Amino acid sequence: MRLLLLSTLLSLSLSAAAARPPGYHPPRRYFTASNQPYYRPPVRVNAGVNLAYYNGDLTNRLSDNTLKMGLNLGLARELSPHLTFALDLSYLHLAAKDYYPSRGYRFTDDAGVLTALLRYNIIGDKQMLIGPSHKEMPLLVFVSGGGAALLYKPSLSRFDAALPPEPGNSYPAAALALPVGGGLTLRASPYLAFTAEALYYFTTTDLLDDVSQRGNPGQPDGFATVTLKAEFSFKKGAGKVLVHND
Repeated sequence: MRLLLLSTLLSLSLSAAAARPPGYHPPRRYFTASNQPYYRPPVRVNAGVNLAYYNGDLTNRLSDNTLKMGLNLGLARELSPHLTFALDLSYLHLAAKDYYPSRGYRFTDDAGVLTALLRYNIIGDKQMLIGPSHKEMPLLVFVSGGGAALLYKPSLSRFDAALPPEPGNSYPAAALALPVGGGLTLRASPYLAFTAEALYYFTTTDLLDDVSQRGNPGQPDGFATVTLKAEFSFKKGAGKVLVHND
């Protein structure tokens, strides 16, 4: 009897395998802490534009900043209904004038930033779930945090006359940063979504503006970015429409 049962199960298994198309691999399932199964959609790529706001020795006012668009390229991979890993390479343009007109300083800075983030969906993305808990979610809201490396090259002037770098400084220079913030994502289709994200970068440098000894050497500079991006996926998830978790 046992031999007959095993033979029947093996026959059914072989029949099911034969019915699958060539190259088929069953989707890998993951499980939440509550043992709810879900799947991870393919990696997404993104392209977008950004605006950067400087906060440092010269000023902390938005009105003193000159806002110019930068560029953003990146990718994202959903790890769970609550977590997404994102990697972005950004070109930023920072520019501001002195808070005190009598000092007359003004600077520009072109910076490249590589940012790695973990995004946490405030409401878990039920579109990733498998089974009766699955639910379409066209809008996601998230908070973000991570680390970044930046390469910057400031140019400082005073009353429109170019100034040499402070003694001992040379550019381009590198620094690290801690970005924190959040954003939202609107899904337009299984392959396309639009994300708006705002981040503030706490940096390890006081020289984004080449003003340190001339200003407050004990206070590192910081900056904020607002990025608008379109995210694309060129492959569907296993047996389900692609989901977006930014």
